[in-house]
Order: sequence, then C-alpha cells, then structure tokens
Amino acid sequence: MEIPQPKDAQVIPALALRSVTSKSGAGVYASSDTLFKGAVFGRDSLEVAEDLLLIKPRLVRNILLTLGRLQGQEYNTENEEEPGKIIHEYRSTVVDGKPIDDISLSIFRNLSQKWGGDDRTMAYYGSVDATPHFLRTLGMYTNAYGESFLDRKIHQKGDGNVSLREVAQRSSKWLLQKIAVSESGLVEYKRQNPHGIENQVWKDSKEFYVHEDKQRANHDAPIASIEVQGLAYDGLMAAATRFFPDTADTYRNAAHVLRDQTIEHLWQNDRNAFALGLDYDPDGQIRIIRTATANPAALLDTGFFDDLPPKMRQKYVTAIAQDITSGNFLTDAGIRSRSLSEAHLVDHWDYHGSYVSWPKETYDIAKGMRRQGFPKLARQLENRLLNVWLRNRSYPEFVYVDELGRVLAGPPSTHSHGELTIV
Repeated sequence: MEIPQPKDAQVIPALALRSVTSKSGAGVYASSDTLFKGAVFGRDSLEVAEDLLLIKPRLVRNILLTLGRLQGQEYNTENEEEPGKIIHEYRSTVVDGKPIDDISLSIFRNLSQKWGGDDRTMAYYGSVDATPHFLRTLGMYTNAYGESFLDRKIHQKGDGNVSLREVAQRSSKWLLQKIAVSESGLVEYKRQNPHGIENQVWKDSKEFYVHEDKQRANHDAPIASIEVQGLAYDGLMAAATRFFPDTADTYRNAAHVLRDQTIEHLWQNDRNAFALGLDYDPDGQIRIIRTATANPAALLDTGFFDDLPPKMRQKYVTAIAQDITSGNFLTDAGIRSRSLSEAHLVDHWDYHGSYVSWPKETYDIAKGMRRQGFPKLARQLENRLLNVWLRNRSYPEFVYVDELGRVLAGPPSTHSHGELTIV
C-alpha cells in the first residue's frame, strides 16, 4: 500500500517499513512501488532481516520462515529451481487476501510466461547469492535468539513438514555442490533459462560486469563475483558453528578453502586491490574482471578475513578501506557503485555505474567499516546517507551523483529494474 505524504513531509521510517510489510506473515515485499508491490525477493528480504535483527525479531522470523517454505525442491531449468536453493522472486495473484492490481497482474503474467509460473503463483530461483545469505542470516538469528528456532517446523510444497535445520542442511549441501562443480573453486552463476536474469547477483544490470577493454563478461560460461564469496564464507561458517556441530570441520574447511581460492584468484598485488570477479574466455580459460567497483568492500561486513594471520588481515582490510574512501568512490551521497576512473567503460549513466550511489551498498560498507575497526569512517558514510534523505525527503533505491560527487535528485522518467521497464 502506498502511504500518501504531504509535500516535503518527513517519511517516518516506521511508516515506510509498514508499507512493505506483509499483513499475512510473509515477511516483507520488495517495494510498495509499481514494479514490486506484493513481490517477495530473497536477497531483499534477507537484507531487511539482517538490518532489523535486534529490533524486529518477529518480522525476521517471518522472513526466514517464508523463504524456508519456498526453498527449491527439484531441478527445473525453466524457473532455475534446484534442491536447497533459496528463492529469488515470488509473486502471486492474491496478496494479503486481495487480488493484485492490473499493472501487477500484467507483470505477473509476463514473468510467468518466461519463468514457468501458473495462473496463481510464480517462483523464480535465478540468484546465486540468496542461498548463502539465507544461511548467514539464519545463523545470525540463532546466535541472537537461540537455536531452538531451528526445530521450528514449516510446510514445503510437495515435501510436507520439515524443520528449519533441515532447510539449512539442504541449503548448505547446495552451497557445497556449487563450489565442488566450479572450475575456479569459487561460487559461480550461469543462467539456465535463456530468458532468465543474466547477472544473478544483486548488481543485476546487464552492463555491470564489464572488462577494462569494454568487453562485457561472457554469460555463455559461469561468472564469479567477489561479494558472493564473502556471503558464502559466512554461510559455511554458520553451518559449522550454529547448525551442524557434528560435521563442523567439513564446513569450516570448505569456508577456508573458498577464502583462499578467492584471494588467489582475485587479489591483485600490482594494484593492492581485489578484482570484481572472474569469467571464462571463449576457450574456457579463467579471465579476471579487473574493473574497479565497490563490490570488494562488501567483504568488510563478513567474517572473510577473521581467521587470517593479523598482518595479512590488516593488509587486505586497509587496502579496501583506503580504496573505497578515495576520490574514485566517495561522494556526498555515499559510495559509487563503480569507480569514477572506470566511467568510460559504459557509454551511459548505467544504474549500477560510476554515477550512481545505492544507500543499501553504502550502509553495508559502513557496517563493514565499523566491524573492521574504523568507526569514524563508518560515521562519515552514515552521514552521507543522511544527505540523501535531506535531498530527497524519501528513501530512494539509488541516486545519481555527478563527477564532483554532488547528489542529483528528481523523479525518474522510467521505472527500471533488470528485465522490467515501465515508462
């Protein structure tokens, strides 16, 4: 439901949250705006769950229970479902007991036609990061409120009642398998449905994964993105420390191997920085995507560096902190998604590009700064988020910033997200 506000009125956070909270216990919806009313997204829901863990535990429980119910049960190339995989996007023609509006119905039918939905529901699993993120968030919840939640029973379609511990076991198995079949030893993605999302990570725009020669990443082969490895590390460590103590060594060792493989592939000694990720050239050879982006800074808000020797940990953490707070990334609104030095790689202001700052990304980096012992830098980033609110008097998904880092505000001419556009 949209909450009308007088012009220039403050949008109270509680009302903003209420506008996307399910009335039937399904957790949160992706937005109250045109494209995503009533749509449940895995990664969006988990982001909300982590941010509100200590102040909205009931809502967090509903999010985890909902995603557990929607967990993948079988292999299906049309909707990219796999056993143990957590949903990317779920839509229904009835939301909180009411039929959806005509625009939402049109979107539902369009996506169902591409992704194998029926007349009532559409479940699409085209994301690689939702599953490790689910494990991490479930681990955080049990750490805060106790492991009895893992015994909670939920009903899964076609599989009857299962416990959340069983859900976690299936997701953990999925994650181990993704690593095992990967030639690079990293968690990789490649769409199975030719009509599916190409970039199955949170920066899902078509042009984000671009090499320094302006060549886009090869989507005919798997792609690995660095921030996913941090989520996967945390997911595996949650399995080791919170879910499965009897097989803890298996998950802990897998986490450490994944971390070491990530460093081996993506740390660039010549640049003192991590690369964005990797893909494969047409001959099947691993190719590093060196383009400078904000993605490596997501590692700061994970346990990725925790078990490294102190000097090595300091080396990587300091390098990321210095890079992300440099003039190439820092703006009045927060952090640029791609370095200003790489603005020439895309011939327009792409929505995960050099002239865009996402409050979600800036906030996650601020949390990472605080976690790694940089509280003053964290506060500076949080102050920039206040700049965004003062400029917009709302909570925008992203804002444009110019080459000087100034916030550019104003209503967009289109609503656009990945494969969806409404003029």
